[in-house]
Amino acid sequence: MKLGIALGGGGAKGLAHIGVLEVLEEHNIKPHFVAGTSIGSIIGGIYALDGTAKNLKEKAINMIDSEEFKNFGLDEFYKDSENILERFKQEVFEKFYIGRLLFKKAHIKTEAAKKMFHNLFGDKTFSDCKIAFTCNALDIQSGDEVVFKKGSLLEAVWSSCAIPGIFPPFVKDDRILVDGGVIDNIPVRPVMDLGASVVLASYLGNQPQFKGHPDTGFQISRRAQSFIRYHLDQKILEPVDLTIKPEVHDFHWADFAAVDELIKIGRAATEKNIRKIKSITTFWYQVRKKFGTRIS
Repeated sequence: MKLGIALGGGGAKGLAHIGVLEVLEEHNIKPHFVAGTSIGSIIGGIYALDGTAKNLKEKAINMIDSEEFKNFGLDEFYKDSENILERFKQEVFEKFYIGRLLFKKAHIKTEAAKKMFHNLFGDKTFSDCKIAFTCNALDIQSGDEVVFKKGSLLEAVWSSCAIPGIFPPFVKDDRILVDGGVIDNIPVRPVMDLGASVVLASYLGNQPQFKGHPDTGFQISRRAQSFIRYHLDQKILEPVDLTIKPEVHDFHWADFAAVDELIKIGRAATEKNIRKIKSITTFWYQVRKKFGTRIS
């Protein structure tokens, strides 16, 4: 039995992956293969490189507290306030931000992104990983999904995390690479291609729910896009043996200050499913799977 884990995208919500990996390790469950998309590629890359979840929380906090990360200004996208004036200012910022993209590639400067990813991975390569690792990105020249299995971890993870309009794309040769979540938000197929015969997924999405009537075409478009993403995710998850779903839907994608709470939510979701997780790592599960019986 070869266990693989797929860590999905979701911005700050992906900090819940840390809690997932911590609990698995505490129960002596160690994946043979790890795949990550977007924030999942950062968490998965560090985990695979170290071969343990012990230092994941510390490294995540160090990243969030670094001057480089603070200078990204991601908190501009998220302000938790009941104040009407603050909410109005947030709406104005979102419109201003969209307008700025007509004149610049991304909210974050290329040199700032490069420095952060260098701080995380330096000159390490996939061959330095203690657990086999892969991550994905989208080439917006060809439309192809690019799956990384070798070479520079910095380049691969940057590519996988390059949220369009937020992080600058990673450009190399004829490729312009952006966030893998655009095309494949849970890297199930990539981890299976590494050799995983049983796949565990940590999924950060949920079925969207809206109230009231949208006031603008932009709001209508955003609602439609959220449903497209959700239903595509369900198709991607079909081959998965078990999906862990941390309850992170109330958190904003840019709320990195909630790191402790998000990790706790990831831990709780994993503990809730630990018996099922253990069952899919057994020989008898492999036999049942071969004959078409799956864990529900």
